[in-house]
Amino acid sequence: MKKLIALMMAIVMVLCCFAACGSSGGDNGGDEAAETKRIAMICDPVGVNPFLTQIVDKLEEMKAAQTYPMDYTVVECADDTAWSENIRASVEEGYDMILVVGWQGADPLNEVATQFPDKAQYAIIDTTCDNENVKSYIFKPQEAAYLIGIIAASVSADAGQPDGPFGGVHANPGQGSFEWRWGYMEGARSVNPELQMDDFLFNYTKSYTDAAIAKELALQQAAQGCVFINAASAVADYGTFEAAAEKGFYTSGQDTDMTNPENPNIITSQVKYTGVVAEMAVKEFFETGLQPGVVTLGLADGVVGAVYITDDGTNPRNEVLTDEIVARAREAAEKIKSGELVLEVPLEEDYSF
Repeated sequence: MKKLIALMMAIVMVLCCFAACGSSGGDNGGDEAAETKRIAMICDPVGVNPFLTQIVDKLEEMKAAQTYPMDYTVVECADDTAWSENIRASVEEGYDMILVVGWQGADPLNEVATQFPDKAQYAIIDTTCDNENVKSYIFKPQEAAYLIGIIAASVSADAGQPDGPFGGVHANPGQGSFEWRWGYMEGARSVNPELQMDDFLFNYTKSYTDAAIAKELALQQAAQGCVFINAASAVADYGTFEAAAEKGFYTSGQDTDMTNPENPNIITSQVKYTGVVAEMAVKEFFETGLQPGVVTLGLADGVVGAVYITDDGTNPRNEVLTDEIVARAREAAEKIKSGELVLEVPLEEDYSF
């Protein structure tokens, strides 16, 4: 009996030794794995919209790299009523971070974040949600549009039309989108101060996806003599690109590098790196928790810009975009980054020249 007891005590001591050794390693092998946090991205239907695909790609990249213990779901909103339903459902289903993308989500997010302040952490990209529980990330698109305006005026001057007209096929009229038009016009006027308001033609698709109407509007502007037409209607821009290839005017893309060797008339793009912003939000969520408030991002933050000016581009540069034009636009970009050139967007009703 005594031998049995001694044997049992020896076994217990060995097991205790193994347990102690297993928990004393430098890799914290005995600690529990970090809890996986779930992120719900709520947005318009993604499709091929580069504004949204950049964010989806970034979330997938971060998940695959195991940068943080995270999983994510993309919740697409087919219509206006779906925004409120999807935001609320994501909170009720226990998602830890609600990432809303687009101005349509501001009011529904405000309502849900007010009602459930502690159920999740909330962020929105591309608009402001005036709520003490929400982190808002907004852009300074006028800074990038200013660079596009410089390119438009310079290319037109080289083509023998320094006074334009300068075209623009944009998504929507109104103050909410005026920053794109204002920056474009001011950039062009920095090249030719003699330009007048009626030297600029703007038409609106009233849609982010209707490429057919964008093409029709671009063809109308081309018929009026535009050498350069600024495309700013998201996925509908493909219609403007098609018109450019047919009629020979020059144009620009939006959100990401839309230059294409098969369509050399797309000579630049006004970029908005939404994936970079999404990474900022996720990083803050995991490292400090989202700090509610509004952060405004521009050229100096590496979040907006223009292809071949602030970015190298993925395709060969069209020779119409000369070294002289690039140097002029880059000089302006550096002035914006340093604060020497400040671009404050006025009310559209107060703007004239």
